[in-house]
Amino acid sequence: MNLLHPQSITHAKARPYLCPIILCLAIAGGAGADMGSRSEDPSRAQFIMAWEAARKGDHTTFNRLGGGLQDYELYPYWQYEDYRHRRAQVPVEEMAAFLVSYERWAFSSGLKEAWLKTLGERGRWEAMLAHGSTATDSEIQCYHARAMLESGHSDGLLQEAQRLWTAERSQPKPCDPVFSWLGTNDGITRDLAWERIRLAMLAGNPGFTLYLKRFVPANERVWVDRWHELNRTRYRNLGRASAWGDTDLTRMITSISLRHLASHDAVRAMDAFQRLDGHFDWGDETRGDILREIALQAGVSLDEDGLFYMERVPMEHRNEQLLQWWVRLALARQDWAQVRNAIDQMEPESSNDARWRYWSARSRLELADVDAGHDALRELALEANFYGFLAADHLLEPYSICPQEPDVDAGAVNRLRGQTDFSRALELREAGLDNWAQSEWSLAARRLNAGDLKVAAALALSVGWYDRAIFALGDSGELRLYKWRFPVLWEQAVMEEAGHNDLDPPWVLGVIRSESAMTENAKSPAGALGLMQVTPVTARKISKKHGLVYRGQDQLLEGAENIRFGTVYLRELLEQFDQNPVLVSGAYNAGPNAVSSWLKDRPRGEAALWIETIPYYETRDYITRVLAFTTIYDWLLLNPVRRVSSRMPAIDSGNMLTSETAEVVCRMPG
Repeated sequence: MNLLHPQSITHAKARPYLCPIILCLAIAGGAGADMGSRSEDPSRAQFIMAWEAARKGDHTTFNRLGGGLQDYELYPYWQYEDYRHRRAQVPVEEMAAFLVSYERWAFSSGLKEAWLKTLGERGRWEAMLAHGSTATDSEIQCYHARAMLESGHSDGLLQEAQRLWTAERSQPKPCDPVFSWLGTNDGITRDLAWERIRLAMLAGNPGFTLYLKRFVPANERVWVDRWHELNRTRYRNLGRASAWGDTDLTRMITSISLRHLASHDAVRAMDAFQRLDGHFDWGDETRGDILREIALQAGVSLDEDGLFYMERVPMEHRNEQLLQWWVRLALARQDWAQVRNAIDQMEPESSNDARWRYWSARSRLELADVDAGHDALRELALEANFYGFLAADHLLEPYSICPQEPDVDAGAVNRLRGQTDFSRALELREAGLDNWAQSEWSLAARRLNAGDLKVAAALALSVGWYDRAIFALGDSGELRLYKWRFPVLWEQAVMEEAGHNDLDPPWVLGVIRSESAMTENAKSPAGALGLMQVTPVTARKISKKHGLVYRGQDQLLEGAENIRFGTVYLRELLEQFDQNPVLVSGAYNAGPNAVSSWLKDRPRGEAALWIETIPYYETRDYITRVLAFTTIYDWLLLNPVRRVSSRMPAIDSGNMLTSETAEVVCRMPG
């Protein structure tokens, strides 16, 4: 039997865990009746029809339907859509008053930005002066500077124009008149030009410097060409800069070039640094920054000499990012003294994190400080997270999971439900405007303290808005409300598809919880969709290879269908990566090519160590999160709880999973 499919998991055992969640949600009082009446609200139906008409460009119908919505909660959204469409014709005072009235609504900032751009496009300079001074968008800022120019408001114009001009990339076209004025008035100085060239090179935009060199003195333009050529050849001849004179220009060029070289070859960068150090007087600050960047890149690349480079970085230049990669490089080298050394240098905020407490304890054990190592692991094993579970595995101790029952007052939930910003978010969701609903909810939740965030979680759960509840609980610090944080949803589909693909259902649930926070219609900026965040490209490939019917993107927003595609993909990845859930979880997040690359240049062996040396922080955290969530779901489903390490075979071909289980108890710290 494949150990990824423990036969002990059944529908009958999993299903009861839905009931306690529903019982917990009884605190919402008359929520069911309230939602039923709202679903029949004729104003909502009229609003939905109006919004759909606007989406189709039918503003005649949109305007006709909006006439009867003045008393509807979302009427300002109808007004927003009307103003957005007519923003060029709306009187300035009227638009400004609307934006002030609804400045705490989610649409306000976007509408204001679109309106200000329209004012600029139409040369409404007095209005731009009055309302555009606080804009953060560069195009609007240029329109505002243009308004200052056209209206004769010269106070501060030179400084504003210079600030706008000094950008790492080409600025929007509306900036051109301002920049033309700046050049005519000798505002583009030699130092300003070189500062913009510096920013462009730092941003990886070397082509732009060839345009910018016209603004530097003629006798200095050769340095732009030299810098551009160094970049073109990936800085392989940077060491020859020792023949250059030591000037402000050459110091800037070499210091930035060393950092660029370090990003793809830290060893060569250190060699070049040693040839140039002493010839150029960069100063202690810049010199320390260069050494830190070289050492950091050596750490990420796991270069053999990286630990030596790190020790050369002056103490005052060692930041948390460097120290964390110091630990990872030392782990890759199995240099436990250096692991301990780097963790000891971290600030308490970092060193107290479970990740670094675990590796600190491991270093103590490896350095024969056994009692201290075991004490640290015992303390960590009281925590219900990935590193707490790993610590318990090392000691062969029980897992400590201490669930807390919800204690949210029904009145508090109903009061929050009636609060205008939360009521608005809920109504938007009922009207099918999910993106706006999420935006309004997020704005409202930011205004709450930790205690009220738990109330918000209860409110979200009462209407089945699981990701909002999960996020609210995470922000509140209420991590022991496991039934709220880890709802068992889509149980039948998970069990069926896990069975079809010989998968471990708690693992599938752990992936779903990590990918979408149990949101059926989740959409990522990268185009991943649904519960398991399947991309249309992946779905098409799976459908062709495995004979599944793929009808298009909407299918991936149906829970059961998304789980079908996602589980088939997990099975495919398991076949590719030696049945190893660690590698598969990494591939699901970062892609199979990335994992294949890491298998070549990251140390094999202990899975936890391999995870720690992954260069993508998102994937490092993702794998540990999935494994921890899988353990929690094992427990919630009333299964024998498998030890997290049993799902983490060594990173070598042919290793098998084990089925070792852990007792679960509640042991509170202290």
